[in-house]
Amino acid sequence: MLIHLLTSNATLLAQWRSIITPLGLTLGSGPLRSPGQSLSSLLAGLAHAQPQDLLLLEHPAQTSEQDLRDLDHWLRTRPLLNVLLQSEDNSPALLLQAMKAGVREVLPSTTTPQDLALSLQRWAERLAAQPHEAPQARATKSSETAAEASPLRPPGRLVAFMGCKGGNGTSFLSANMAHIMATEFDHKCAFVDLDLQSGDASFYLSSGANKNTISDLTRQIDRLDAQLLSSCLYAVTPRLNLLAAPHTLDKGMTISAQDIEKVLNLVRSQHDHVVVDLPRTLNALSLKVLDLADVVYIVMQNQTPDVRDAQRLVKNLLSLGLNEHKLRLLVNRYEPDGWVSLPELEKAVGLPVHQTIPNKRQWVDESLHTGQPLSAVHDHNTVMNALRQTSAALLDITPTRQRHWLQRWMGQTA
Repeated sequence: MLIHLLTSNATLLAQWRSIITPLGLTLGSGPLRSPGQSLSSLLAGLAHAQPQDLLLLEHPAQTSEQDLRDLDHWLRTRPLLNVLLQSEDNSPALLLQAMKAGVREVLPSTTTPQDLALSLQRWAERLAAQPHEAPQARATKSSETAAEASPLRPPGRLVAFMGCKGGNGTSFLSANMAHIMATEFDHKCAFVDLDLQSGDASFYLSSGANKNTISDLTRQIDRLDAQLLSSCLYAVTPRLNLLAAPHTLDKGMTISAQDIEKVLNLVRSQHDHVVVDLPRTLNALSLKVLDLADVVYIVMQNQTPDVRDAQRLVKNLLSLGLNEHKLRLLVNRYEPDGWVSLPELEKAVGLPVHQTIPNKRQWVDESLHTGQPLSAVHDHNTVMNALRQTSAALLDITPTRQRHWLQRWMGQTA
C-alpha cells in the first residue's frame, strides 16, 4: 500500500511526510501543486495508483468546486481507490459534495498530527486486512457480482428515518413500520440500523438475537455479493430481514459512506422496501443515505425543543439540495394539549405534519422492554392504528382492518 500526497502547501507536505514515515507506511507520489494548476493535471500523474493505495488530498477554502468535479471524474474509473480529503471547509454542503465525488473521509484542516496519524493507521490496517486479488480477477468478480445483484425489477424503495433530537422514538417507529409492511401488507422488507455508534434498533425486532452485523459486510466489501449479504441478514419473519448495527464502537468507525452505498444497493436489489434508521447527526454517512432515499421521515414531538431542532434540521437538509417532497414529518408521542399545537409546529418547521402517533406508554413499554414488535404484544391500540395508517400511506394502499386474534395466531405459526 502506498500513500500519495497532494497539496499546494510545502509546509503541510513536509508535515504529512513526517507523520507517515514513523508509522512504517510507504510514501508514494508527492508532487507540490503549483498556483493555478488544475487538479486533473496532477491526478493524471497517479494513473499507476492501486486500489489498496491511499490519496491524502488538501482542499483549501479558496479552491473552486472544479476540484471536486475533477476528482469525481477521475474516481469514476477508480472506484476502489481511497481518498482522504483535508479541508478548511467543514460545512455539510462540502461533506455532501465530497461524498458524491467518492471521498472516503473528510478531515478538518485543524486535525492534529496525532489524529491524522490515527486515521491513517486505521485505514492502513483496514486495507491490509482486505484480500488482494489480481486486477483481472477483481474485475471479473465485480462484473459477476453486479450481474448477480442486478434485479429484473427496479431497486427497492429506500425509506430513511431521522430524529430531530435524541430519545424521541425514531428507532421504535422505524422498526415497527418495517414489521407492519412485511407482516400485514406482505411486502418483502429489510430493516437496516445505521446508528453505528449506539444503534439498538435491532433489539425492537429480535431482542438482540442477531449474530452478524453490517460491519461483517463492510470489512469484506470487495467480496460483497448476495451470498455474503444473506449470511449477515437476520430473518425476523419470512418477509422481514434485519441488518444490525455493529456490536462495538470500533467496528463502526471504519465504515465509510461508499461502503454503505454498496451495501444498500445490494439490499435494495433483493427487497421491495429498505427501512434505514439513521443517527440524528449529519455526517458523510447519513448524507449519503439521505441522498439515496426516496422518502425521509423526520421524527419529533410537539415540544418546544423538538420544534427548534426540527426547524434547524429541515433548513440544513434543504440547503444541501434535498428534495422537499422527500420529507415527511412524524409527530411521535403526540399530546393534543402539548406545548406546541400542530398549526404552530407546521408554521415553524415549514412542513405539513404527515402523521401523529399518540403518546400511550402503557402499550409501548412492554414492546420496548421485551424486544418484540408492538403488534406481537398489543395489536389493538391507537399507536398500532397510527403506525398502520402511516405504513399504508407510504405504500399508497388502504389500511388493513385490525386482525382477529385467530388470524394473528395463524399468521405467527404459518
